[in-house]
Amino acid sequence: MESGQRLREALDPRVRIQRDRWNEYFVFLLSATGASIFAPLILFVAGAFTEVFSIGIYLAASLAIELILIFGIGRPAMKPAERAGWALLWGGAALAFGAAFYYLVFEQVL
Repeated sequence: MESGQRLREALDPRVRIQRDRWNEYFVFLLSATGASIFAPLILFVAGAFTEVFSIGIYLAASLAIELILIFGIGRPAMKPAERAGWALLWGGAALAFGAAFYYLVFEQVL
């Protein structure tokens, strides 16, 4: 199956992502991009148009964006225990990236 077709299937909400190498890379890139680029950019723009958020609100929003990207858009096929473990891992990474971005960029610029 060609990668263009696989990408369309990965982004189609009617198709559940199965566990194979290509889909694992897709979910990893979706998670990494979401935590390190997408969430900070969205929250930075939102902060520019509103008042500056507290760190708690910023981290909660960053975590929510990350989990929505993974479990709402990515939809990897996992057992419940795997879902919980990966949610903790991805959530922890989103919180770490979020805290770094908040203190190094968000708070300094806005």
